[in-house]
Amino acid sequence: MSDENPQRRAPRRYTGTTTDFVLDGTTGRLTTATSSGQLTHVDLRVGKHGSTLAGLTEALSTAITAILQAGAPLPEFVTELRHTHYTPSGPTTDPDVPHATSLSDYLAHHLDQHHTSTATPHPGATQLPGDTRTRPQPQPPPASWVPHSRQLN
Repeated sequence: MSDENPQRRAPRRYTGTTTDFVLDGTTGRLTTATSSGQLTHVDLRVGKHGSTLAGLTEALSTAITAILQAGAPLPEFVTELRHTHYTPSGPTTDPDVPHATSLSDYLAHHLDQHHTSTATPHPGATQLPGDTRTRPQPQPPPASWVPHSRQLN
């Protein structure tokens, strides 16, 4: 039986970071995980368990994780999530992303800042003293990943 699914399996162990934040009064927690220098998992938790907001952010996290495991390059969908507008929006407690126009915008800016080599500072972000992080070099997308072109009606 041949395996026709190009999806990569998530590693059994990976390194992760968790960021607690508040976006316009809404508390949230973003956990990202990497393996071999590649982002492999995103978990965004916002709102009360069972709420619409909690369900939608869980669905977004699941979709992003599946896309990453399928080999999609991170910049492809970070660009699409940026500058989306819906509530909650406004100031955040994250010094790397001081303002976001939505949870998707916050997520995109955070992922760009911490997981892409082409990261540009968020307008208004402050460099913390002693922050000498180097960005990992981008990896070419696997041959199985082909971005879909958008057709507008």
